[in-house]
Amino acid sequence: MRRLRHLSVLAAVTALLALPVQGQAQAQTQTASLGRTYHVAPWGSENAHGSAQRPLRTIGDCLSRVRPGDTCLIHRGTYREQVNPPSGTKDAPITVAAYGDGPVTVDGTEPVTGWKDAGGGLVAAETDLPLALDFNAVFLDGDRAAEGRWPNSGPDPLNTTWAEADATSTDQHVDDTDLPDADWTGATMHLWAGSNPWAQQTGTVTAAAPGKLDFKGGTYRCPPLCMGNQNYRNYYLVGSKVALDQPGEWYYDKTARRLYMVPPKDGIAGHTVTAKHRLWGVDLSGSSYVTVRGLNLWGTSLRTGEDSTGVTVDRLRATYISEFSTLPMPPDSDLAIPPFEGHIVASRILDSGVQILGTGNTLKNSEISRSAGNGVLLRGTGNTVTNNYIHDVGWMGSYTPGIEINGNGHTITHNTVRRTGRASIDTAWQLNGTEFPDNRIAYNDLSEAMRTSRDGSPFYVCCSLNGTGTSIDHNTSHDADGQVGFYVDNYSGYFKLHHNVAWNTGARGTFFNGHTGPSIANEDHNSSYGVGINGNSVLLSGATDASGSYISNIIGPRPISATQAGDPLPVVRSNLISEQPGYKDAVNGELWLTAGSPAIDAGEPIDGITTDVRGAGPDQGAYEYGAPIWSTGCDLPGCQQRVRHGTWTATASDGTVASAATDGDLNTRWTAASPQSPGQFLTVDLGEAKTFGRLSLDAGRDTSGQPYGFSVAVSRDGTHWSEPLARVSGRSFTQDAVFPRQTTARYLKITLTASGPVPWVVNDLRLYGDGPDSATTLQAERATVVRGVRHGTAATGVLGSGDWLGFRAVNLAGDRLTVRAASSCARTCSLHLRLDAPDGPLLGVVPVRGGGDGKWQEQSVRLKREVTGSHDLYLVAEGGRRVAALDWLTIRP
Repeated sequence: MRRLRHLSVLAAVTALLALPVQGQAQAQTQTASLGRTYHVAPWGSENAHGSAQRPLRTIGDCLSRVRPGDTCLIHRGTYREQVNPPSGTKDAPITVAAYGDGPVTVDGTEPVTGWKDAGGGLVAAETDLPLALDFNAVFLDGDRAAEGRWPNSGPDPLNTTWAEADATSTDQHVDDTDLPDADWTGATMHLWAGSNPWAQQTGTVTAAAPGKLDFKGGTYRCPPLCMGNQNYRNYYLVGSKVALDQPGEWYYDKTARRLYMVPPKDGIAGHTVTAKHRLWGVDLSGSSYVTVRGLNLWGTSLRTGEDSTGVTVDRLRATYISEFSTLPMPPDSDLAIPPFEGHIVASRILDSGVQILGTGNTLKNSEISRSAGNGVLLRGTGNTVTNNYIHDVGWMGSYTPGIEINGNGHTITHNTVRRTGRASIDTAWQLNGTEFPDNRIAYNDLSEAMRTSRDGSPFYVCCSLNGTGTSIDHNTSHDADGQVGFYVDNYSGYFKLHHNVAWNTGARGTFFNGHTGPSIANEDHNSSYGVGINGNSVLLSGATDASGSYISNIIGPRPISATQAGDPLPVVRSNLISEQPGYKDAVNGELWLTAGSPAIDAGEPIDGITTDVRGAGPDQGAYEYGAPIWSTGCDLPGCQQRVRHGTWTATASDGTVASAATDGDLNTRWTAASPQSPGQFLTVDLGEAKTFGRLSLDAGRDTSGQPYGFSVAVSRDGTHWSEPLARVSGRSFTQDAVFPRQTTARYLKITLTASGPVPWVVNDLRLYGDGPDSATTLQAERATVVRGVRHGTAATGVLGSGDWLGFRAVNLAGDRLTVRAASSCARTCSLHLRLDAPDGPLLGVVPVRGGGDGKWQEQSVRLKREVTGSHDLYLVAEGGRRVAALDWLTIRP
């Protein structure tokens, strides 16, 4: 399987997450005064002293010796062991850190060898996999190998392929004329089915006949969640040897302790197979006051415990952290709410993800990716999750999100959460209970959520929760396949939302769902909603009691509505409903105001919310005109990927008008003129050359119009086309074409390669690159590296001469630099744009001189030449002790 390079950003992240040797040496000097420092290296020995010259061989050797205040410095290499640090103390923590001479990987897998021919085109190896059968994972040549399944799917589990049962199916029974004739008894049935299937379920096949299956499982609650003659009848089968039919697929016979595999086309010789052996590569469940820094995890995860405190996990890079193939009902012992059938949605939340449990623990500056379940599980009190990149998680389709939050007093800020099966951020009341006080969820960027479902949102909390003291503010939610940007569901109350931004989220921006019950004292203030919302900007509906609810200072394209029930009645006022509110660039999510906007000074004062007023009164919307533009998400490599949408056009081979495919609005749709057949195509003109590595074809909430197969070719001139750079099959709601490398082109051609019974549809096309697009607004506070100033929530501090900030791996195509800066420089000062290094080639100089008022001003200059390709960019201050503070910059043609 080809690894999704655009999502892992391997080289850049490895460089960032591993401290340089110089930095590690400094850390060693600083910790030496507190305790002893031991070195660990694969070339060490068990009887060594642990010095740099005579290192220990395993991390376990080191941890058996450390005492509070000691440090284990781990040299480059792969360590196939479970790391169980003892506790330090508050004043003398124990540190386990990468030395900085290369990647340090704690590997949860073990090699599988001794492969022999097993007949029928299979090979097999005798091996004892110690995990529960449905937690097994196998890797082929360093990539996830798929468990044998029908129908076959591609390598990306978030681009899954479903079978569709015939309408004659009934509860716990499937009729499907396409089902291969085989003995499927004992296979796992995975289904996404019902009238409105808001979660997925699994069961076990109990009988099979040609074109028929009986199965037992799920919640037996039909509708909405079971098979039968429903709107949705999607399923697939895994866990059966008869499903093995394509290279890399595997099946494990636990009774015989034998692993079967379809070998690669050139045979198994020369290939490496490993299988998962350890759920927790770093197990801190019994530890407190430990710092873990700069480690990589592969095929395993990390957890703290309910009693852990003072643990810091910094610069972790964890890949393929959790795998499972079934979704059982959570045991009653795990539930905070009396059990009932609907609790199936909480399946595997407590079994998966990087787990930060306990009190006062921190996960920061880390990349967490590729999980069947959670990205991060957060439980307890007063923990912090900040500046992390979390992606490609939750593909099994339960309510496992990018970040699952249980407990109170947590801080979840500046995280980028992308490509999740359901929500980006979620709270499961079944496990949390109804009390959810004093949590801060802010400055997070949530996108590409709801890849395996529909009834949900990037931000989702449920049910009957009391959110007193909890603030959801300054978050962005966009480009998601659910129904809402921010969703407070089923009887929950006392949630305060403000200064949030949503676009391309379906029917609504924010939804407070009373659902025939109370929705008390929920608030939304100063939020901005953009394109791709076709129902309500904000909706509070179905409430029997909405007392104290308050919605104000909102900008949105669609009406705001609130159930008028309660005492006092909900307040809805001081809002601007307009499709032309004066946004900077609505299609690209730049929902800040421009001069002349009717929202300027048109808001009402709200205690604790409108705190940075500039002008005669507060502005409506999320951004105060004249103030620095705050940003969301992390500042690690990979956190900025979406290519700026310009004046894109599309031409269809059948002559239909295809403008809806490229207008940047998720709710508009192009539909082909006839059922799918090979050779039908869309040609897309981007208007200018762009650099990208992935194309997303989004069919919105449609369930039948996805292409059954397509390829993507590119061209610089619209005449000479490349060979197909990506081929995609399957029928997932949003399909991703991943290219083998970054590509620069102006034109794309999407060509169907398979037939289908209905016309194909496209609601939205999006492009993503390895690194930010310089044509987008590069926010200064999201610079990858800085010197002389600190990151803030908006803009930088004042740069002095010689200070700089840098953006790694920016995709460039332009010759005009624009900066927004505020200067009080009394003489001639300037900002120098340099390529690849702070002292690299000079591309342009922006003179800055303040007028004493410190106002933010935009200024543009032509560069010395047009710059293209991927480069590091540095903006260096020159000319004085206080040159300028920087808000943002762009480079465009």
